[in-house]
Amino acid sequence: MIKKAEKISEKKAIAIELLMQSSSPREVAEGAGVSRVTIYRWLKEPDFQAELSKRKNDLLEGASRKLAGNLDGAIDTLIELLSSKQPNVKRLTAGMIIDYSIKLNEMQDLEERMKKLENSIVKK
Repeated sequence: MIKKAEKISEKKAIAIELLMQSSSPREVAEGAGVSRVTIYRWLKEPDFQAELSKRKNDLLEGASRKLAGNLDGAIDTLIELLSSKQPNVKRLTAGMIIDYSIKLNEMQDLEERMKKLENSIVKK
């Protein structure tokens, strides 16, 4: 049974916040009021790792939702730029659209291949 993560201390919460900002171990230690050794010890603790990982995942999920919510507008802007009277803008925009289309197709292909692989593993 997975034990529920205990509430982390205020100093650990500060350390996690600073780690989320990509601060150095020295800066994290100073900001949390602990030694660097303590920061390195905390980084090995499962509860601390879990909370840091949860915070990172929450941040990424929020950013992903924000990007997805603005995707249609960004695509519309690229399409509008194809009508630009400036040849460089048109060329760069066309190149971006082509690159993104290729990447999207590659991602869709990879996703399909992964689903097939997962299905073949599950059936065994």
